[in-house]
Amino acid sequence: MIKLRNSLRKIVLLIAVLGGAVFLVGCGKKTISIPSSGRIEKLAIYSATERSVVNVVRSQIGKPYKWGGDSPSKGFDCSGLVWWVYKRHGIMLPRVSWKQINAGKPVSLSKIRAGDIVFFRVPGGGKSLHAGIYTGGENLFVHSPKSGHYVREESMGKAYWRKYFIGARRVL
Repeated sequence: MIKLRNSLRKIVLLIAVLGGAVFLVGCGKKTISIPSSGRIEKLAIYSATERSVVNVVRSQIGKPYKWGGDSPSKGFDCSGLVWWVYKRHGIMLPRVSWKQINAGKPVSLSKIRAGDIVFFRVPGGGKSLHAGIYTGGENLFVHSPKSGHYVREESMGKAYWRKYFIGARRVL
């Protein structure tokens, strides 16, 4: 009887944990990234300004994509997010990605640091240049992907981003 009761407690606990995990995952396209302690420790190697840029851009995770958007209240397009984060740090960048790619100085992928702007030539018509901010640690960046999606943090190690990566710029 005691063994059965302990087994039932374990099952109830497992169901509660899994139910909580499902609740945290949610549904829909909204992606929220919660930094692991490993990422926070790795950020210690960065300057206070670099860490601030990462904290500010991460604070916008979950905001909606909005073409031409450049504020938390309106939402963000990719270059609007980059522009807004750096403006909060007193750094004035061009507003559009195809001009942002000429700001600061180029950085090789092997020398990239938290706070650097990363650029991708994505498929699409016109000036299809996508921008985000590298957050360091586990090869991650924050960006506002496209209509119907939300600001999120993703790995640059994904095949898609590796395929379209074209460079990084340092403006700090």
